[in-house]
Amino acid sequence: MENRKTVPPLLSIVIPVHGVEKFLPRCLDSVLDPATGEGEVEIVAVDDLSPDKCGAILDEYASRDDRLRVLHLTENQGLGGARTAALPHLTGEFVWFVDSDDWLPDGALAAVLAELRAERAASVPLDVLITGFNHVYPDDSTEPNPWRHLLAGSPLESATGSTLRAHPALLRTVLSVWNKVFRRAYLTGLEVSFGRGYYEDISVTYPALMAAGRLRYLDTACYNYRRGRSGAITATASPKHADAFAQYDAIFAFLDRRPELADLRTLAFERTVKQALTVYDSAGLVPTELRGEFFRRITAHFAAHRPADYRFPGGVTGVQYRLAAKGSRRGYDELRRAGRLLRGR
Repeated sequence: MENRKTVPPLLSIVIPVHGVEKFLPRCLDSVLDPATGEGEVEIVAVDDLSPDKCGAILDEYASRDDRLRVLHLTENQGLGGARTAALPHLTGEFVWFVDSDDWLPDGALAAVLAELRAERAASVPLDVLITGFNHVYPDDSTEPNPWRHLLAGSPLESATGSTLRAHPALLRTVLSVWNKVFRRAYLTGLEVSFGRGYYEDISVTYPALMAAGRLRYLDTACYNYRRGRSGAITATASPKHADAFAQYDAIFAFLDRRPELADLRTLAFERTVKQALTVYDSAGLVPTELRGEFFRRITAHFAAHRPADYRFPGGVTGVQYRLAAKGSRRGYDELRRAGRLLRGR
């Protein structure tokens, strides 16, 4: 028999799976698009020791479609660990991390593949393709990408693409991993890793966006992100919200290793401070008995990572940041309370 060279797929899709048997079939059906060109896509699903029927569902799908391979972990690793476990098994030129309770809209995979095919002729390799998305709520209502106005019509949408340095507003958009398609060699070359616990992906997305030589935005809704489901971290009170600080440390450790990115440190610092304060301010996220400790962690974040030339923003935001930097939780809470009272008049 004649030996034929195996051509690697264009795209690897990684799906970490745990406790989502209600949602998993829809996710799998959306990535196993029958219209996909032969050999263009591989899917690696990671059964993260799921306590329900997810493992059996994955095996049944894999028995019917050889594009899907299943890894069954013997210890629960969490979202970050499950994604990491998949990486050595990937062969695609690009990689897309899809969460198992979400799904791709009709035509989304074809749209992404068309972009990646076109990129093969580019003189400068694409490091990250950022896609549009929808928020989908429990009542099936949808909300288009609320940050679209920061991306559509920007240099990121052009064929030549851009960088974070040239378009810093990108760091004000969602920094989750699921709407970003990474060139696999670029991602592995960054020498970053997903964290443990909540906010596990920002230790990858911040470095990937800051270091990229070429980024592009595809103004098409290519992902349906499920909001408001029971157990989602955006709606769950948990001490694990403090996991974010370990991810922040990892982001700034990356910047320490990459002195050529020093001018982006202030941008990253302000974005992490904003996120931490947003979590603190959001009712029902940080348990009441842990709010004092969480605020102290914000103060410690200022002390550890504030750039030497950092200038506080003006207005109320600047006052809030100064109070957080000083550790004045009472003053910060009183300012927030006064602001709510004024808005309520």
